[in-house]
Amino acid sequence: MLSLTKVWECDIWPHALRLRLGRQVIARHERMAGESLETALSLLFRQRSASLPWRDSVTFHIDTDDLRLRVVPWQPGVATPQELLQLAQIQIIQQGGPALQESGWRVDFESVGWQQPALVSGIPLACWERLRALARQEKLRFRGVATPFQSLLRSCGRTLPEHALFITVSAHQCRIARRINHTWHEVSTLSLPQQETLAQVRVIARLSDMASYPHYLLDTEVGEPQLITPEESL
Repeated sequence: MLSLTKVWECDIWPHALRLRLGRQVIARHERMAGESLETALSLLFRQRSASLPWRDSVTFHIDTDDLRLRVVPWQPGVATPQELLQLAQIQIIQQGGPALQESGWRVDFESVGWQQPALVSGIPLACWERLRALARQEKLRFRGVATPFQSLLRSCGRTLPEHALFITVSAHQCRIARRINHTWHEVSTLSLPQQETLAQVRVIARLSDMASYPHYLLDTEVGEPQLITPEESL
């Protein structure tokens, strides 16, 4: 018997919004200059089919400048992953500037290992609350906010590779994380000229000095992670 409950997925980019049911695209909204996120999301959600209040749910997939990624070393004196997460929150808050320091941040692990550098993500608490309020307005259960790296890392299974380059690509920017000797080394954001995705990957691999290692790629418009071997990227 088919479930009558729908789990909506909402992609948020600087240039557009998209509403999906799994891989099926239901609606898309091109964002206008000066248009608030709340207005754009309301217009997007008007295009979905009607449902009983609170039966369906929604996850927001965010790939905008609100999302911050950082590698946080496990420093002496840190006793637990929770203490490491608190340290990461302090570092992201300090990086965010006075305005964002006042509003607060929601910080979570993307990948963490015992006494190893962790890959963490941060989203302004005000952004999180706006999205939760929008879900409430639409009478949907709020399932939280997801990042592009969560999908990319999940595609690796339970064990991450020893050496690899992880890349997420959108029309707006590329996010790059290097993993060397089972350890996260750095994460960065790069804006490249618009060109074919594999050409962008080649440039990123050379700049990262990781051309001889596998590349895990997620084009957020397509939504399907893929593995590119060094031979394929030549």
